[in-house]
Amino acid sequence: MYVRRWTAGLAAVLVLAAGGCALGTGDDQRLAEEVAAKQYPGRLKVVTARNLFPETSGSEVVFALTGDPGTVVRLRVDAEAGTCRRESCERQLAEAVRAGESLGAAWRHLATAFQGCGHPVIATNWPLNEVWIEAAPTNATVKAVLAEVGECVQRWAADRDGSSDAEKSGSLSVNLIEPAVARKRPQGAPEYPAMLRLTDSELRAALSEKSRFIASYTVAEDESKPPAVTMRIFRPFDERQAFEKKVQEAVAGWLRANRPGATVGGVVGIWYLEPGTVDRLAGHVRFCEGKPQGGQCRGEEVVAVAVDPQGNPVGGFEVMQDEKGAPQLPDGPGGDRGTG
Repeated sequence: MYVRRWTAGLAAVLVLAAGGCALGTGDDQRLAEEVAAKQYPGRLKVVTARNLFPETSGSEVVFALTGDPGTVVRLRVDAEAGTCRRESCERQLAEAVRAGESLGAAWRHLATAFQGCGHPVIATNWPLNEVWIEAAPTNATVKAVLAEVGECVQRWAADRDGSSDAEKSGSLSVNLIEPAVARKRPQGAPEYPAMLRLTDSELRAALSEKSRFIASYTVAEDESKPPAVTMRIFRPFDERQAFEKKVQEAVAGWLRANRPGATVGGVVGIWYLEPGTVDRLAGHVRFCEGKPQGGQCRGEEVVAVAVDPQGNPVGGFEVMQDEKGAPQLPDGPGGDRGTG
């Protein structure tokens, strides 16, 4: 009897996890539509609703705003309790509309800036601090590509008004997607607002199936100057594991020859591409003098090394120490200490 009950419960959970509607969204959607009709007559239209899994009640109801194809209004509703986020639905809807309009304005700034410089955005995230565009830089073109995208970022910075967290911070991550991968991406429902289509989880998952470059831009205080940029490689899990294993093996071999008895530790921190290249990454690996207690090295000693995208060394190895001989993490691309 216990096994049957447990199996039935698990089946219900799996239905919900797969996107099923065992709990239903109908009552929540009806309440949301009733509140919207009274508060914003003729202005809001439901485009989708989803269960708030793993919560056992409530839904997120998503509206499009009439006459504003870039704005999405998201409202969390619990018809059983008669509330929205445990508060008045009227108050929560007003806040959701204000937030949606603000984010919609920020999206228009961002989309217009990148469209205007020839790199239209093909995906983004809700905070609008990360975008995906088509680009395939090589060693011969990477400086020009990063400069072109930097011009897009400058355009965005010039028009920003603080409508999003990214606009306030002046930082933007730009994912560079190979055109062949971009062409195969899911397009989403054409009737959905742009923000809903371009933040779709299936879209971003499709764009993450292969390795890609990510360029991180920071706008200068003097916005007439080009933004600072660093670039790294995003890898799917299996590729990242293979890369780290290759790097560890290379460092372990160097330690055997140069620091007998030392034990290699983890590949840590972000490995940035050296400026002007797409095939030389600089990073560091921790190691321990002697055999570590507990069998796992979490040492403070650090070896800096440059490798190719597969993890093969392409330069020398250097143990990082300060002027007093104490372990020291290498400088990052911007002069800041790396993180371990």
